[in-house]
Amino acid sequence: MKLNRKNIRTYFNDVSILNFLLAQKNLLHGSVLDIGCGRMRYKEYILSAENVTHYLGLDLEEGKYSYSNQADLYWDGITMPLSDESVESAILFEVLEHCDEPIIVASEAYRVLKPGGVMLFSTPFLYQLHAYPYDYQRLTPSGLNQLMKKAGFSNTKIFPSGSWDTALGQMLSIWLSYRPMPWTLRKILIAIFVPFFKVLIHIDKKSGYSEFSDNFITPGLLGIAIK
Repeated sequence: MKLNRKNIRTYFNDVSILNFLLAQKNLLHGSVLDIGCGRMRYKEYILSAENVTHYLGLDLEEGKYSYSNQADLYWDGITMPLSDESVESAILFEVLEHCDEPIIVASEAYRVLKPGGVMLFSTPFLYQLHAYPYDYQRLTPSGLNQLMKKAGFSNTKIFPSGSWDTALGQMLSIWLSYRPMPWTLRKILIAIFVPFFKVLIHIDKKSGYSEFSDNFITPGLLGIAIK
């Protein structure tokens, strides 16, 4: 995936999650439950993991929100149609911000995971309202850690998807995409911005700001939770 004029708003978020999945996919094993699978964009990457045997896409039942995707399993947002301790792994990417009670989703994920099971998750921090009106919150690292703890997870690690520079790029990309302005002006500004955003991403990679203690702002949050 390459940064271009058409994907400036979503590029960094999408690439960060995919790179995180690729870096951590060896933690996944057995059956993997994709919670909020949408169009199952991660299915092929998950099935390519050495220790993964099965993929299950789970999404909300038709009519629960404004649209429904083709999934392997459907649920009502309260109880997943799976037995206790029935899957070895799960992913929960860009779902929690769309839950008015995210503890329900996190707790259900914990319930269906086997002991020692792992869940990879993500949620945006700097991002525009999307899928409105079903966009309820932006969790902080502490809030996300507390959520996982309340759900039952005792071993959780949370990482920033980026730092100061990519946070600036993310906000500017949103501004350029949505701020009311003539289309010709938007087109010119985006053309100028794309190479600038590439520089910001490069600088961010070199910065080494990987801890929240020296990184007070980030485009998104990525995490690993183990039951």
